[in-house]
Amino acid sequence: MKTSQDLFKQLDEAESLFSKGSIKVAQKKVREVITKSKELDKVPNKLRHKINFAIGQSRYFDDMSSFATNPKREELIKEISTIIESPLESPKKQAHLIHDVQTKWQLLDLSSRPASKEQWNKFNELTNKAWEPCSEYFDELKQIKINNAAQRMEIVNNINKYVEDNSSNWPQPKFLIQFLRQSFDEWQKYAPVLDKDLNKLRNAYFEAKKPINDAIKKQEQIVIKAKEALIEKVNAITDEDNDICIKKFNDLKNEWKKAGSAGRKADNKLWDKFNKSADRFFNAKKEVIDAELIKANELLSQLKGDEISINEILKSLSDLKNISKTKEFNSIQKQINNKRKEQESKQRQNKIDSYTNLLDAFLNNELTNTQVPSSIKNKLNKMPLEKSSSEALTYACVKLEALAGIDSLKKDAQLRQSIQMEMLTNKFNKVSDKLNSFDDLLIHFVNNISAKPTAAEKTLWKRVLKTFEILV
Repeated sequence: MKTSQDLFKQLDEAESLFSKGSIKVAQKKVREVITKSKELDKVPNKLRHKINFAIGQSRYFDDMSSFATNPKREELIKEISTIIESPLESPKKQAHLIHDVQTKWQLLDLSSRPASKEQWNKFNELTNKAWEPCSEYFDELKQIKINNAAQRMEIVNNINKYVEDNSSNWPQPKFLIQFLRQSFDEWQKYAPVLDKDLNKLRNAYFEAKKPINDAIKKQEQIVIKAKEALIEKVNAITDEDNDICIKKFNDLKNEWKKAGSAGRKADNKLWDKFNKSADRFFNAKKEVIDAELIKANELLSQLKGDEISINEILKSLSDLKNISKTKEFNSIQKQINNKRKEQESKQRQNKIDSYTNLLDAFLNNELTNTQVPSSIKNKLNKMPLEKSSSEALTYACVKLEALAGIDSLKKDAQLRQSIQMEMLTNKFNKVSDKLNSFDDLLIHFVNNISAKPTAAEKTLWKRVLKTFEILV
């Protein structure tokens, strides 16, 4: 039993708490003292006076709290009135809003003296009125939850039926997993359900799935053993020819694919182990490929330095069988093609230059020059004419322009038309034209120019030169 001295001490603590602003804690302590004082045989007057003083303090702070909180309560009453006057389109949102206002009211009750009876009745009445539009919504929601529960129970029944129909001869795991996924997708559609139904349905669902999950695990164990056996077979592969080893491994890989699923987690681990067992073959293969790539790059360097021809490097590369499908080999092939294009371009330019120099070589009697195209060197007259044949020169020039697809001068329009008609007729009648090739026309032009070309002849030659870029 508490003594009066203990109670005096508690009241001193309460007074200290009041002064520090810990009103609720102090009030609680005062209430405890009042309760304990009733257990005393006799309450000393001094203690009674101190208790009455503490009660007065507690009431004072209650009055002060009420003075501060009453306006806040009136504001909450106003908030509820506004909700009634302007209800929200969404009953769900309105319910949340009402709940927020109620929570604020409760917090005020906890932090101060409870509201007056009049205030509370007014707030409660308005809250009930504001809730009326939400009642229908939640009634409908309740019915939806009830219907969802019925649908989920139907799914459980379907699973049980599936187990009954297949338990004597289970399908492969992939089909069982597919069925469970479909069932789960259906299950997810029918949410939410009432809280009271949630655990019962969940337990029934998991219980129904258990035989299927057990069957999956049992079959996965069989697959695990089969795949472990395949790993052992890989470890046992030996042959002097590494390519044969790789072929044997690939054959076992096909068996692996047919073995089925061992479950994602187990499959990943087994697949890792399976591939690592074959690392020795592919590491050996890589060494061969790396050696061939070194050789290929050496050949490429020789090609770039014009030490070997393109035909020589292609012949040597054909012996390097292991790199044909590598990215590096594709890169080497591209570089070879670029080198080929470079050489062809250079050769073409050299040929163009040789044709360009042809007239000067002829006029200067320098046809022995190695730069003169050998294809036409022997077909040229040994000496230029004293006087040119302007008609022959113009004919050769315009026909070269026609072959090159270059526009001729307006003054040569009639000749151009006549030449094109002649070419078309010869083609249609399959008649050979002695002056239908680039070389023949060029020989014809050079053989008909004078030893000392006139300005007009030089102009015609310039026109001929423009056809070289297209025809050579």
